[in-house]
Amino acid sequence: MGINKEMNDLIKGIVINSIDYKENDAIITILTSEYGKVALYVKGYKKITSKNVYATQLFDYSSFLFDYNPNKSIQILKSANLLKQFSNIKTDYEKIAVASVICEIANAVEDNIYDLIFEALTKLNDTEQSYLVLNVYLVMMLNLLGISPYVDGCVNCGKTNNIESISIKEGGFICSYCNIEFNDERFDIDFLKNFRIINKASFEVFDKLLTLNLNNFKLTDILIQILINYSGIYLKSYQSLINLNS
Repeated sequence: MGINKEMNDLIKGIVINSIDYKENDAIITILTSEYGKVALYVKGYKKITSKNVYATQLFDYSSFLFDYNPNKSIQILKSANLLKQFSNIKTDYEKIAVASVICEIANAVEDNIYDLIFEALTKLNDTEQSYLVLNVYLVMMLNLLGISPYVDGCVNCGKTNNIESISIKEGGFICSYCNIEFNDERFDIDFLKNFRIINKASFEVFDKLLTLNLNNFKLTDILIQILINYSGIYLKSYQSLINLNS
C-alpha cells in the first residue's frame, strides 16, 4: 500500500469492494489516487445508526480517517465523510450492474486506475448510455493491460479486406478466408465498423461517441470475453448484465 501519512490524516477514495464480516461489520476496499487500494475494517457497517453507513457503500466517493498501522494489511476505519454518492447509479439496476463490473475489474488489476474509474463512474452517473460507458472503460483497460484486440486487419493473415468475424481466441478481426478454419460468428459490416471505432475510443472523445451506435451490449460481451480470456480475471458481477440482456 505504501502509505506514509501522519496519524489521523484524511484519504479520499472510491469504495470498489465490500465483504461482510461478522454480524454487523464489513471490510471495504477503497481506491485512492495517492496510494492505490486500501482495505478498511468498518465496524457497524450494517447498522443503520452507524455514523459511517452513508459514506462506505459501494461506489461512494468519500474521505476516510484512520490510524495507519504498517504492520496490518487491513486498517481500522475511524470515520468517513461522503463527498459524492453517484445517486443516479444507485437508483438504476442496469447502472448498478455496470458499475459493479467496473469496480470488480478495478479491484482485480494491480495498476492504480483511480482517475479512470472516477471518470467512468461520473460518466455512468450522468448519461443514459450505460453500455457505451462500459465499452469505453473496457477498451481503455484492455489497452492498459496490453491485450487490445487487433482491429486493423485480419489478426491471422493481416489482410484488410473481407473481414467478417471477431475471434475471441485469436484476439481480433478474422477475414472470410481464415474464418473457414476458425468458424467464428459472422457479423455485418456495420457491427464490425462499430467494433473498430470503440476500440479506438477513450473518454477524451466521449461526447462524440454519444451520436454513434456504440451503446451496444453485444460489443460489451465481446470485449469482456477478450478481457477474461487474456487477463484471467474472473468477473462474478458480469452475470447480472448477462441476465439483464438474456
